[in-house]
Parts: sequence; structure tokens; C-alpha cells
Amino acid sequence: MDISLNAETEIRSGLTERILIVLIIISIYFEANLPFIGSASTPFVLFTLTLAYLLARRLNTFIRMFSGKFFIASMVFALVCVFMETMHPSARYDIIFRYVNMALGIFCIAILCRDRFSIDLAMMTFIIASSVQSVIMISELSGILHTSTAVGLYDATRARIIAAEELVLKGNLNEISYFSGIGAMIGIVWIYYEKSRLRRFLLVLLTLPSILGVFFPASRTGALIFFIATLVFIIKSGINMRKWLVPLSLLCIVLFFAVPAVVWERLASMVRISELQEVDSRSRILAGIVNNVHQFWLTGIGSGNYWEGWAVSSGITNRFTTDEAMAAHNAFLQVWIYWGLPGLTAFLFLIWVFYSAVDKKIKGDRQKSALYVFVLMIPVIFLFYHSFYHKSFSIGLGMVLGARFWQISGLNNNSLKADESK
Repeated sequence: MDISLNAETEIRSGLTERILIVLIIISIYFEANLPFIGSASTPFVLFTLTLAYLLARRLNTFIRMFSGKFFIASMVFALVCVFMETMHPSARYDIIFRYVNMALGIFCIAILCRDRFSIDLAMMTFIIASSVQSVIMISELSGILHTSTAVGLYDATRARIIAAEELVLKGNLNEISYFSGIGAMIGIVWIYYEKSRLRRFLLVLLTLPSILGVFFPASRTGALIFFIATLVFIIKSGINMRKWLVPLSLLCIVLFFAVPAVVWERLASMVRISELQEVDSRSRILAGIVNNVHQFWLTGIGSGNYWEGWAVSSGITNRFTTDEAMAAHNAFLQVWIYWGLPGLTAFLFLIWVFYSAVDKKIKGDRQKSALYVFVLMIPVIFLFYHSFYHKSFSIGLGMVLGARFWQISGLNNNSLKADESK
């Protein structure tokens, strides 16, 4: 029987569902080090099992969500991409398939996160997983990077590549930095709102490695995303900067001495425009995109065609290995190149629809602030990262939809209903 959700009729997540939340987040952080089952990654298997479990236990909720604007917008984007991809030679649909998996993951997480505790559990798992990942990475990279020297972007990048080869923790260094940034930002939000000195101290111990983990991979975009997210949180939350002047000063001192000089050399290249034009592959990629915009601006060129040869022939390659295609390092540009103006328009509409689910009045509320910062980081990451279908986005967007659908945090929306109170 359908009932309106309010404080008296809150439907809580069960133990199995909370365990699934924890396992999914941990598997996403350490995906590159976890085994494949056939051709399926561990996170994919966990999402599949979660989908099967929820279809069996919460079918009515799925049906209700499938009729909502968020699911419709998600599938419209997929259908537009399929249609545009079919128009081009060498059509392939693996990227669209990955996106659909990510979209379904959003609704799985939304159904799992049916109370404040479940959302807090997901956030704490992010904080802990990010801290563990960062500690492992720092312990492996610290010695190598501190003994490396670099003059300019080229030397710093070479040192970064050599250090990465020694990492037991596998995965793209930029992704590791992004993940560290997400955990660090959630930790910072929790530290700000925590009243207990002991719990605040423990949160600082957990969050500090994640902050360092943003910088140790020497990811310029990871550091930039972290700074943008921090600035937005400061502005939106109305933080009294006088109270935070000493802690922030201490943090800057720790970063200055703990982060290797070779990392600062690479990060500093962001303001050396002439050096970027000569050495950085991103500038070559951007030039290739601009020079060939007339070929894709309306109908795109297809994702299969892009990777089968169009990117190389258009100069969208690494500066030093010009026979290997590179991604655009920007999700908006990547979607535009793949599927033209219709795909880009559907993608922008999709982002706008999900943004409408976010509660913007975050001042004074820890959970709303953490959700806002997390979801804000996604389009910012899109500016520097081409994988718009990454599984981690399922978690942030899923928590936001869960908070909205289940009317958590006092969200005033009486039109939203629960399905079953079992």
C-alpha cells in the first residue's frame, strides 16, 4: 500500500542493502586491483547482483522510478547516442552500454539509500576508502618522488610516469587523484560540522591522507577540481574564515613540506602557457579538435569511427606517440565529437535534470552540504575527464535521488511516495 513519506513513516534500509553500499564503493576505489569474472569487473558484478536483488525485493519502487523524469532523461540520452552512432561507419555501442550500466547504478543506489544513516554510511565509506587508497599510494610514491628532480613539465611528467610504474595500486593517476578529492571533500565537510573534538580529530586523521592523495599523483586537473570544490563549499556554507585561518595555514604548511617538489613543478606548469603549447599533450588534442570541428559539430563522427582511425588522422593523439588515439580529456567535447549536436544537447539536458534534484540550501546541514559538493564535482570533473560513464558517478547521483525520493533531510516534496513498508 502506498503511503506518504514523513518522519513517522520512514522506510529504513536493511542490513543487506547497507552491506551492498559499502562493497560497491570499496570495489570502485580498488577496481583496477580487483579480479575480473570473465570480462566483467568486480564493481559491474556487484551492481548486477544489486540490481537483481532490488528487482526481487523492491520492484514497485523501480517501476515508480522508471516513470520519473530522471530515468526518462537518462534513457533519452542513451537513445539519442544509439541513433547518432548508427549513422556512422565502424559503429560500436560499448561506451553507450557502459553509460546505461552507470545510469541503472544511479537508481540502484537511490533505492539502497532510504534513510539518513545509509547516506552517511556511503559517505563514511568514501572517506575511509579514499584514506586507505591515499595511504597506499603515498607510501609507494613518496620515496621515489622526493628523490626525483625536474625542470619543467617534461621532466616532471617523466618522473611521474616512472613513479607510477612502481605502484602496486593500479589505475589511472588522474582517476586516483579525483577519487582522493571526493573523499577529501566529504571529510572536510564532516570536519566542519562535527561538534565532538574527538570525532573531529579522528576525521582529520582520516581526511589528511586523502588531501595529500589529491596532490601526490601530480594531477593538475585533480588539484584544480579540489580547489574549485573547496572554494564553492566555503562560499555556499558561509564559513567564517577567521575561525579557519589557522587550520588552513597549517594545512598549507603540511602540503608544502609533504608534497614532493617534482609534483609542485608539474602543477606549476598550468600557468606556463608557452610550455604547455610545446610539451603538453592536452594542447595538441585541443588543437586537433578545433581544427576538425567542421567534421563533427552537427552529427558527430561516431565513437567507433573515432577510435578506429578518425582521432589519429585528426591529430588527437599524444604529443610523443602520434599513432595512438587519445580521448578529448573533456566529457562535453567527447560527447559532441561522438554524437554531434543532438548528443551534446541531450547530455546538457541530462545534467540540468539531475541538477534539479540537488538541494541548494545547504547552509547548516552536513548531509546536504556533502551531497551538494559531491554532485558539483561531477560536472567539474567532466571538464577534464572524458569518461562520463564512470561508476563512481552512480554513487553521488544515486544518493541525491535517494534523498529526494525518500524525502530525507526534510525535503519538502509531498508528491513523492514510498512503495513498501516491509
